Amino acid sequence: MSETKVIVNSANDLLLLGSDAVRHVPLKDIARTSLKGLRCQESDIELYAFLFTNAIHQFEPNEFEEEVSSTILPELVCYLEKIQSELQTNALSFFFVENLTILLKLADVLLKLVEYLTEKAEQCQLLRSLFVFPEYLLRCYTIVRKNYVTMAQKTEGLEAMKSLYAVCKKLLVTFLDLLCPREASGRGSYFQAMNHDEEYGCLEKVCVLLASVGNEISPIDSLLSSDVWKSIVKVCTEHVEQLIARKKTACIGEIIKILNSGINASFLDLRTKNEPTKQCTIALKLNTFYLRVMLKLLSLAKHHVEVCVFTPLIGTLLEVKSCLRTQTICNELASGVEQYLHIGYMAIMENSYRTEAFAKAFTQHDCRTPEEIHSYYALFMHIVTQIVANADDNALLTLYCARNNLLKRLCDLLKRSDSLFYESVTLYKQLLVHCSALLLIGVQSKGRSVQKTFEVTLVEMVLQEHYFTAVLGIDLWSAFVRYHSPKLLFGYFMFWKKINDHYSTFTTRPAQVYVRQLLFNLFVFLPVVLMERIIDAFPITDPKNDRLWVALGPLPSEIDEGKRKQFKVGLEKRLGHCMGALQQESGNVEVFYETLGLLSLAGGTSKNVESSINSLWNTQLNWEVAITTPATYSIFEYLERSATGSSLCSVFSLVSQSSVISEAPPFVKYQIGKQLLNAGSATNVSPLLELLLRDNIPFVKAYSFHLLHKLQVKQIPAIQQLLNKQPHLQAQLSRWQANASVKLAALKPRTIVTSVVHRCRRKTNDQQKMESSESIELFPDDDDDMDKFEQTSSQTKKRKFDSNSIEHREDGERTINKCLTDLQSQTLQLERLVSSSHWLQPSQKGELQRIVDTLTKMLDS
Repeated sequence: MSETKVIVNSANDLLLLGSDAVRHVPLKDIARTSLKGLRCQESDIELYAFLFTNAIHQFEPNEFEEEVSSTILPELVCYLEKIQSELQTNALSFFFVENLTILLKLADVLLKLVEYLTEKAEQCQLLRSLFVFPEYLLRCYTIVRKNYVTMAQKTEGLEAMKSLYAVCKKLLVTFLDLLCPREASGRGSYFQAMNHDEEYGCLEKVCVLLASVGNEISPIDSLLSSDVWKSIVKVCTEHVEQLIARKKTACIGEIIKILNSGINASFLDLRTKNEPTKQCTIALKLNTFYLRVMLKLLSLAKHHVEVCVFTPLIGTLLEVKSCLRTQTICNELASGVEQYLHIGYMAIMENSYRTEAFAKAFTQHDCRTPEEIHSYYALFMHIVTQIVANADDNALLTLYCARNNLLKRLCDLLKRSDSLFYESVTLYKQLLVHCSALLLIGVQSKGRSVQKTFEVTLVEMVLQEHYFTAVLGIDLWSAFVRYHSPKLLFGYFMFWKKINDHYSTFTTRPAQVYVRQLLFNLFVFLPVVLMERIIDAFPITDPKNDRLWVALGPLPSEIDEGKRKQFKVGLEKRLGHCMGALQQESGNVEVFYETLGLLSLAGGTSKNVESSINSLWNTQLNWEVAITTPATYSIFEYLERSATGSSLCSVFSLVSQSSVISEAPPFVKYQIGKQLLNAGSATNVSPLLELLLRDNIPFVKAYSFHLLHKLQVKQIPAIQQLLNKQPHLQAQLSRWQANASVKLAALKPRTIVTSVVHRCRRKTNDQQKMESSESIELFPDDDDDMDKFEQTSSQTKKRKFDSNSIEHREDGERTINKCLTDLQSQTLQLERLVSSSHWLQPSQKGELQRIVDTLTKMLDS
């Protein structure tokens, strides 16, 4: 006798059927009727209980899952979201306990469902049913964690949450045992026979949800959280090869990001509390375990991890570094953060820095604050240290020097780092050493793509308007060209000459100043033969070459005396011709500016035309207009650099109105002050100095009192008469000296010391003997050994690079700071003694000069 098909029209009809009768209802009808009843709110808990504790036993497991579970379980998740939302908005209402009771009833249903899955595990794996368990646990644990403190005073609510937490723990333990049984069972994970993408999708979903569960219970139950992550690692380890083969490793990256967010939240909570409690220590140790899990997952995924995975990891590491550097937490916690967090994250960086994803993430990382930028620099230097230590790895060099331009990323951050360089006088030097190392190691690979990438970056740096970017670029060019052939160095020189030719001789834009300085550096690095070739190719007698020679300045002593004399004669000849032309045609602007440019070249060496120069300055210009016209500011700079007989004092004596100087910009007033300081005793400097002392600009006023003090020390009669005539100036000067002494004592030295020793500096014997404070040898001992990388590797000198020389210098820094404090105190005392008519003897002056020279060498080292 055939079985009769049972027809049901509603969820209530379905619930009225017994276990034996429900087997006669088609699975599609069960799914359709149940879904309709749930959406119409005819029933909920009773229906879920009926389906997953009774009806499920009456059908073949795979068929029931395909037709019913895959349809109804997503509705169960939506029901959970509704309860969670209601609890968040009505946490203190009467419905809080009622909703927890509903969750407890659902837990009973899920416990029976997981027992059923365990019972059928040997027969089949019902993978699409697994996701409901972490979905339920995630919401329940979130509710308990967020509301436990709030409901602590509500007895009924607290008891309900305790009951919910207990049943969740039981469900989680049971689910983990199903998903990944203990070793004693001898069985692998639940995911065994997976042949389709849909089944791998189930594995991904379950692992990602379980990772969120692990994060939620981490502050509540560290041991259970550890079990969760162990299960995740075991499942991923078993199936990573298949995930890689199917290009489904994105889930591993998502798990890593979830894990990192949990560590980051724990770190934030630790910083907020800032108390070295036992709970904090436990949290730090647990985070160490999580970091090992993260390292394991990254190792499993290998190079298949996406860029977006490393971005939050790098961000968290930079936060940890910033916290340790700024010491925003107590020493006990700082020690724990260093031991349990910083070392763990650095191990992950060391394991990942060779991958394309990490290199791209690091070179694209956007730092938001100066503290984060400083931490980025520290990580940058660590990575460069690793690159230098593996200098023979061309793939690594190409990764960071060509495909992902690490140097370019650093340069982009320099524009936001001014405050960092002002606070730390060693940071610039450290970056320069590491950038130079990266540059030279990259060039050593002899890859044209690497060299071209560096060339583009270095050109962009020098052409920037930002000071530190351009200065670092200039210093890096000095390192870059020393390891090339003279022929290529000459080519670089000609390239920058063409750029310099586009600038006017008299513009003072930052980019032009930087280009000129670089052009000068490249010139002094050239062999003498090529220097002389440039002199012949671009003679001073041709006005088209003035821009070049204004940038290069006086010829170095290495050049043949005959060449230098020929250059000087040609310069003086042109200068004399221009002077004569100006006398005949005083209004010729073109000839005037040509003469001005030649004067900057002549300096104090052209004695033959000194009388004509004085005539030019004293008669050719309307100084009352020049002083207040912005376009003529550069004239004062060239006037200062012209022949020594031309003094600004004599020029400004031609100005008839004192109001003209009062309206002048600070730069012009500063130039006036410098000339007053150099004026002879016969010159009456009082009128101009009085104007400056009455100035309203703070910088000018302060500089004026500085001049007054210096001129008083020189015992100039006019200054003494001025002080006698105006006694209040003496009182103001005394107050200025007292305030200046106090302020100067608190100032930090802000000299930017570069580690690249230019050949353009005049070296003494002592300087040549000094060793670099950094453990890296950038240049060969022989200056003529220019073509470094054209030699065989056996002839190449070893470069030592010690990252420890950059860090862990606390003892040395404290000693240096103490020496600087003592030196500053003694200097102030010596200044007061000398100012109170205790004149230094010649032998004392010599001793003081030797001390100053030694300190200067230390700054230049």
